[in-house]
Amino acid sequence: MPSYLWWPLLAWLLPLGGAVGSRTHLWPWWVGFAFCLGSALISLCLLLRLPWRRHSPARLWAAFWGIVPLLLPLLFLLQALRAPLTNDVSTDPLNPPPLQWAQQLRTAQDLPVNGAPLQAFAGNPGPLYTQASPAEVLVEAEELMSELGWRTRETPTGLDAVVTSSWFGFEDDVALRVFQGPKETRVDMRSASRQGRSDLGVNRARIQDFMIRLNERLGQAYKPNLK
Repeated sequence: MPSYLWWPLLAWLLPLGGAVGSRTHLWPWWVGFAFCLGSALISLCLLLRLPWRRHSPARLWAAFWGIVPLLLPLLFLLQALRAPLTNDVSTDPLNPPPLQWAQQLRTAQDLPVNGAPLQAFAGNPGPLYTQASPAEVLVEAEELMSELGWRTRETPTGLDAVVTSSWFGFEDDVALRVFQGPKETRVDMRSASRQGRSDLGVNRARIQDFMIRLNERLGQAYKPNLK
């Protein structure tokens, strides 16, 4: 392999290796992030060197592909700036569904479960109201969670679930609370990360996506109150 391919190849292998190692528990998640940071530094060096060196077409293409991994941390940074600084989101911040299963699953290396009230922010998702019975909601919700690949467990107030991210294998905790109101059934949801101060908007997006899908399965009697 030509020597000028080594650095671009390393820029690609570091984030892939960091993610695989974190997902398979070979090292903590922050080590995987350090691999991504190393890849970004290599890509940045390749970018800064580009105007100052004469390149053959082959070297130019190699340098270009070595710069592409720099987009990953830039996208993370942009997402972090756009998302509120939170790692625990609920449709009812003042009285969020309890993370009962998470209390048993979280270890000393994980964040403790936050107590109420949770942070409320602009664009905080709201509850889903439906004319379906609580039993119907729970059946549809559990089937939907299974289709999404979530691990689920029944609770006295609804369902708890564990969601594993596709990239680094982060495990997030979800609670769904269902109860019958005077005229309709109310569905509240909570999604919380086990690591990191910022979830990059993942928990909010998860709640919104799940509520929309669940509402579709229930016949779209009501639109989710996504504030």
